[in-house]
Amino acid sequence: MKTTTLLLTGLLVSSLPTIAHSNKIEQAINHSDRPLQDKSRDQNRKPNEILKLLEIKPNMKVIDYIAGGGYYSEIFARLLNDTGKLYSVKGRLSKRDLKNYRNISVTKELNLSDIDEPVDRIFTALNYHDIVNNKKLDRQVLLKKIYNKLNNNGYFVVIDHNAAPGSGISQTKSNHRIESTFVLNEIQAAGFKLDRSLSVLANPKDNFDLDVWQKSTKGKTDRFVYRFKKVL
Repeated sequence: MKTTTLLLTGLLVSSLPTIAHSNKIEQAINHSDRPLQDKSRDQNRKPNEILKLLEIKPNMKVIDYIAGGGYYSEIFARLLNDTGKLYSVKGRLSKRDLKNYRNISVTKELNLSDIDEPVDRIFTALNYHDIVNNKKLDRQVLLKKIYNKLNNNGYFVVIDHNAAPGSGISQTKSNHRIESTFVLNEIQAAGFKLDRSLSVLANPKDNFDLDVWQKSTKGKTDRFVYRFKKVL
């Protein structure tokens, strides 16, 4: 009986950090200052599951790569809680109420040349196809920089709109889609290994022939979620 009690107590204690982290994620997502427009997108973006995959904790250094309107940058800032550092690359955060967070830097260089320290997390959502479309960016050079800038125990997380099997990068301009296998192979060839993937944003009913911005597809595309680590 004592052995069973000790085992159960140990399991309970070991689960406490996970429970506490889940609570912080819920608080960040449901924060009263978060814009209603963002909250209305949560159903399709599943931020709870994405943030659990990222495992962002206070004092970490995080890059939100091509942050856009700052949907994720804001949640990351609330999770970091003015500790560590958040780099919002190309983020448009001026309309967001983040004045209490002094650890946010909005950076401009897509080659990450204006970030001069190692980081724990690099995240990009719905942008890898844009990287392909940007002819000024050498993806192999960029992936090498991401690899070198990421701490050995860090994560590189990529989300994007999936394209038809075998289509590769042929739909990155026309439909803003990219084949998941192409992304997986390219990033692994750069020295990363797939650590985890999620299917929470998958949609087997998605029509790959349609542009992601059409009313019938917007927010409902088949999206892949990959978490990579360095091969050490």
